[in-house]
Amino acid sequence: MTAARRLFWTWCARPLFRWSPHTAYGFRRFLLRIAGARLGNRVRCRRSVDIDRPWQLRLGDLVMLSDEVVIRAAAPIEVGARCVISQYCMLLTEVRNPEQSDHPPMRGPITVGDDCWIATDSVVLPGSTLESGVVVGARGLVDGRLEAWHIATGEPARPRHRRVLHGSPDTA
Repeated sequence: MTAARRLFWTWCARPLFRWSPHTAYGFRRFLLRIAGARLGNRVRCRRSVDIDRPWQLRLGDLVMLSDEVVIRAAAPIEVGARCVISQYCMLLTEVRNPEQSDHPPMRGPITVGDDCWIATDSVVLPGSTLESGVVVGARGLVDGRLEAWHIATGEPARPRHRRVLHGSPDTA
């Protein structure tokens, strides 16, 4: 079935996805679901999102994939509910070291918990886990596990501050 999905995505759905009207979120969800992606309710994918293997993708409710997001899903990618992946971000489940071409590529799944925000131009590397409520600052490089409800920045991204929502029990 994977070969059929790959052919369908490459030759039919991917070009339709890219050429779809600006606000045709439902149509793009339909194409992703046919190609094997598991999507929650009200997922929004911009037409400039580049996904190579949608059958490896699982998105929770109310997820937003912004403009020019690149998703390379050689391994599973799971994104929780109410998450935003901002423009120009990359989620990579496979990377190669160009200096060691004889070594196999590093590969691993990516897990993003609920209520996360990966800000503009950030990169998430294979095997990374963002627990619930994590915010990755712009141009962050995630390589590993980030603790829940923290704001992380830098290369590699490290927790800098605790994330507190106004009106939550923690602020009272």
